[in-house]
Amino acid sequence: MTKSTVTIKTEESYSLTGFLYESTAHNKDEILGTLIYLHGGGLVFGEKTDLPLEYLDILRSRFDVLLADYRLAPESNIDDIFSDLQDLYHFAASLKHENIYVLGRSAGAYLSLMMARDFNIAGVIDFYGYFNFTHSDFDYLPHDQKHLSSLLIDDLEVTNTRDYVTVNEPVDPRYLLYLYYRHKGNWKDKLGIDVNADKYRLTQDDFSKLPPIFIVHAKGDPDVPVFFSRKLSKSVQNNEFLEIDTTVHNFDQEVTDENLKIYEAAVQFMADQR
Repeated sequence: MTKSTVTIKTEESYSLTGFLYESTAHNKDEILGTLIYLHGGGLVFGEKTDLPLEYLDILRSRFDVLLADYRLAPESNIDDIFSDLQDLYHFAASLKHENIYVLGRSAGAYLSLMMARDFNIAGVIDFYGYFNFTHSDFDYLPHDQKHLSSLLIDDLEVTNTRDYVTVNEPVDPRYLLYLYYRHKGNWKDKLGIDVNADKYRLTQDDFSKLPPIFIVHAKGDPDVPVFFSRKLSKSVQNNEFLEIDTTVHNFDQEVTDENLKIYEAAVQFMADQR
């Protein structure tokens, strides 16, 4: 597997790095472009390496794939993260392919949609994402995690917030910090988001200007309401939407034949837009 470690940006207090995987396409004309992968984690946790290799292999059949860091909250705010998106885009644009695509899962899908709004993105693969923070569900603990409410105590924030900028936080235990913010109803505040500001959401005008989007969402998603993907599919001119009959948010965490076919369909959709 042809993989290289790349430095996207270096500052005194942090560095953004990535893993760049070359496409396995036998013919260079088959390569669609560079695909940036943005992980999920509520913008609070997550790692660029969380994409199963089986999915990565499918993506590499038509893309060079860049697994990328971005700064995490609450040590950094949403404007810091948006600044990282700019750096990621310009780094990808400096590589050998003209076309840049973005794949995001959950919060990474939100960031992917923001990139598609703000930069010249050829296509977006959106796994269970969202495009604003105004939905009332975001003020509460995801209903499938209510059994953890007794664990969501104030000490969580003290023990799991760093005194430095962080770009890499594993699920355990940082996921509990994300749940703590959802439980307290202050997740958006910790991100530094003004829910009424167009900067942090897609407007109706934005929908009409988005590139082709492949959308996947669980019908009974307990964390990010499927409303977002249904609305996106009705508002974006060129899209394909798969609504999966499950109640698991990140249903593709388990590699199955069905999920492999979804990734294959996503790649084929982008290839068909060429």
